[in-house]
Amino acid sequence: MLFKRASHPTATSTSHVAPDNDQALLVLDTLGQILASYIYGCIELPRGGDEAARARLSAWRRHALLGVPVDTVDDDATPTPPRGGSIPERDWRGVSSTFAEHRREEQHYVEHALSDLREALWTCIERTHLAMQREHHADGASAQQVQRVRGALDRLDTGAVKDEISQAMKTLETITAERQTAQRTIYAQLAERVEHLGRELEVARKASETDSLTGLGNRLVFDRTTSRQLALHALGGQPLTLVMLDLDFLKPINDAAGHHAGDEALILVGRALSKVFLGDTDVLCRIGGDEFAVVLPNTTAEVAGRQVARLHRVLEQAEWAYAETVAPLAASAGVAEWLRGETVEEWLRRADASMYVQKQAKHRDAAAGERSAA
Repeated sequence: MLFKRASHPTATSTSHVAPDNDQALLVLDTLGQILASYIYGCIELPRGGDEAARARLSAWRRHALLGVPVDTVDDDATPTPPRGGSIPERDWRGVSSTFAEHRREEQHYVEHALSDLREALWTCIERTHLAMQREHHADGASAQQVQRVRGALDRLDTGAVKDEISQAMKTLETITAERQTAQRTIYAQLAERVEHLGRELEVARKASETDSLTGLGNRLVFDRTTSRQLALHALGGQPLTLVMLDLDFLKPINDAAGHHAGDEALILVGRALSKVFLGDTDVLCRIGGDEFAVVLPNTTAEVAGRQVARLHRVLEQAEWAYAETVAPLAASAGVAEWLRGETVEEWLRRADASMYVQKQAKHRDAAAGERSAA
């Protein structure tokens, strides 16, 4: 089970701010984190264009933090003029209006969606009330016809009884036909509303289960998958393997090249996982920070180990601009095949321990290399 990769705003550093201006640096860092959180949490609008909207917001964020000129042109505004790198020269009004306008669009969409939901609920209530009213009128008509038949029987007027029974049957047939037609109309209208709401709920469900940076499954998907797969494979006895993965050198990358470089490294790891683990039932997740996990049903630890080896080669061959100047694009991986009777927590701890053994070995090699170079 794979997840479509979603776009994500590019984080930036505040290296253009003068180093002696600690207060300005703190304010800009805080502003950058707030704007990044906003871009992370952008609501997917039904009209599309989410990639372009995130890119536009990210461009204005870079302008606010670094003074980088904004090259985009607003749909309803004149082109944004380039601004200088110093803080007073930056287009703060443009930053404010851009984010405010996007938030107004999101607010309009949410209000519209809630209005549709309320309308659907009221449709159910109104249609139920209408059906009850029709039932009441129909019951009255049938009861009146029964009374007429009973009166004819009391008078022993056989001709009248025959006529009244015939009329009663026609009345009941008409009532039944009207009820069926009304019910079909009501069901069709309700089905249309339910289908519309179902599509919206499915979109919301997928968004809640997807990591916005890499497009892989998030922690919610990982926790649910591990517990369900363990229960399933405990019954069937098929092999079940977990791969825990940790991006190497993320902090040095962020410190030396900025958080946008760290985000790019995480995205490349997500792409590499998607190229290597191709099984229909494989579940790829980013479970937090620089941590990734892959759940491999019907896969032994030996097979998973060969896939991890291929993953390392894919990462080595990836187009990574900071390999020579900052750090190579690499990851440490641990593999653990589930043992019968083992809990989910015990299974995860074994995979984590295997991964950290490899990670610590890499850090020792890196430290030894630095000492020898010195």
